[in-house]
Amino acid sequence: MRVRSTVRSGLAAGAVLVLAGVSACGSMAETSGSSTAAATPAGSSAVTSGAAASESAQSAPSAPASSVGGAETCENPNVAADGTWSFTDDIGRTVTLDEAPTKVAGLTDVLFSLMNYGLEPVASFGYSSMDDDVRFADLDTSGVVQVGATYGEINREELLETEPDVIVTHLYATDAEGTLPKDEVAYGFADKAQQDEIDKIAPVITIGMGGTAVDVIQRTLDLAAALGVCTDSDEIAAAKADFDAASAKLTSSGTGGPQVEVLYADADGIYVAKPADDPNLRMYSDFGVDIVDPGGDGYYWEILSWENASKITGDLLLVSERGGYQEKELMEQPTFASVPAAKAGQIEPWVFAGMDYPSQAEYMEQLAGFLDAAKTLG
Repeated sequence: MRVRSTVRSGLAAGAVLVLAGVSACGSMAETSGSSTAAATPAGSSAVTSGAAASESAQSAPSAPASSVGGAETCENPNVAADGTWSFTDDIGRTVTLDEAPTKVAGLTDVLFSLMNYGLEPVASFGYSSMDDDVRFADLDTSGVVQVGATYGEINREELLETEPDVIVTHLYATDAEGTLPKDEVAYGFADKAQQDEIDKIAPVITIGMGGTAVDVIQRTLDLAAALGVCTDSDEIAAAKADFDAASAKLTSSGTGGPQVEVLYADADGIYVAKPADDPNLRMYSDFGVDIVDPGGDGYYWEILSWENASKITGDLLLVSERGGYQEKELMEQPTFASVPAAKAGQIEPWVFAGMDYPSQAEYMEQLAGFLDAAKTLG
């Protein structure tokens, strides 16, 4: 289920977050299957770096709740008594605006989760367009200007025209401990120069992608709350309950079950993911799924040549659906076709589930089904 969430108060007068597909407060929708001169944001902005946040802005009483379009509203925890808004991201940067942002642009990976919670962004960029990203198949993206459909390519002029108040993205950790390099280029940008130029249009807010997805999901929810989602609503509570039920099912299916190996492949070779380095895989491991650690000194991937495909030992293979070789192309590689899991036909999609309760619950249900259907081959 995707949450069609209520809106928080404390937004600029006459400007509210448009919620995707809202017909009434708290409605739910089922999903199917398986991120020149600068525009002036809503009010002026100030950005500070470092761990110190503007605690007074976040802890002061919010503006009184009001009714928007007949939908129930609630207070925005990031709006101070004087109407100013602030949010401290995962690299310790505090963004402060004169009023709560109403126009959000950013990386498709982050926007997907925010849209699952009911927000409608104004612009997106990423490694592909929303049209080519299967995760957005059941979401209305008609109002989103897609300013970048290739990694590192962002049409600055088109982004300017959407007049975003904030731009949201991810930053990947550099080790299994979840260390975030504060001076590193955030995900989706070609280089630091491009990121700095985009930051002049609207401040960039970064959510860290390290450690376990449980923490990243919570930080994404914190961001959603700051952007107007009523995260204490019954709808969010139901989504969390679905997540908990799916994780319990995954634990039941994974404990003592088939060993899983997760990979991406292309003409250059096979990239085997390290579960400790990917937030989703780490969470699934913590829930009881036995995921192969391929070893090696590198971060995130152990890279195998096609000649070394025999090193793949998992009973069940999860293959990235984000481009690269799929099952048909993989089975055309003789060395891969002889791998036990390939011979047994135990190949399923590795879905990059969003950092939100609805999409994680959906994929964990699927993954539990994959585990139940697979056999231990060793």
